[in-house]
Amino acid sequence: MKIIEKGVLNQSEIFFHIPSQFAEKALYCLHDSGLFYCDNQYLVERDNYNYFLIMLIRKGSMTVKFRDREFQASKNTLIFLNCREPHMYRANEELIFEWFHFSGNSTQSYFYYFFEKNGCIFPIHLNFTIPDCMSKIVNMAKRAKVNEHFISMNIHNLMYELNEIANETNDIQGKIINYAVTYIENHFSEQISLRDLAYYVNLTPFHFSRVFKKYTGYSPYEYIINFRVNHAKKLLLNTNLSIKEISSVSGFNSDTHFSTTFKKHTNITPKQFREIQF
Repeated sequence: MKIIEKGVLNQSEIFFHIPSQFAEKALYCLHDSGLFYCDNQYLVERDNYNYFLIMLIRKGSMTVKFRDREFQASKNTLIFLNCREPHMYRANEELIFEWFHFSGNSTQSYFYYFFEKNGCIFPIHLNFTIPDCMSKIVNMAKRAKVNEHFISMNIHNLMYELNEIANETNDIQGKIINYAVTYIENHFSEQISLRDLAYYVNLTPFHFSRVFKKYTGYSPYEYIINFRVNHAKKLLLNTNLSIKEISSVSGFNSDTHFSTTFKKHTNITPKQFREIQF
């Protein structure tokens, strides 16, 4: 289907799909998609559109604005936007890009997880999976023979690849967090404070907390507790140590605190966990 819109050239195409009720409940859902050829007059500025958007630039460049931040996206860049908030994107020059609007129960969580780490722009020069997934989605929509499970699988693959890009830790902050994680894993049975960790990596507690959550998805306290609980699980299943002994060697200050924390994280008591047959 051709589209008439300022800045969108004649060879551009747009395709529509209405998801099934099952897809809306259980899958990533495709709503509309296309391949656009644009000149430098192309501009989209919206307060709200009830879906998320992925665009892959094949030629040219684009400016994107979201949450008072401006991003520049060039060839071989993927853009991931939450269109439910005010946003703007425009062509800087002649532009070719594939795109699709979609929804899904986990999409908003993924978006803000990535946005905190990486903004909404992802360079994919050395990634071959993302362009392949994009082409499969748009081409299936073009044929009007949408297999919703196949579409959902490819969108999930995109989320996986974006997570890999967002979690690249070659920069100095990533290395700092790796040092902190190693320290936690070597000292989890001891009392560890936020101030201790921040001091260890030469950051202020506030800055360290922000960077740590950016790279791990957890606050330092949450990471320590999760590590202690997982260590306790291993001891419950593989040793005859008492719950009090496991509490102590796992870094909890009392067996009562251990039992309360364990149940909060697993919904069962340490004794019940020990009796599970895996």
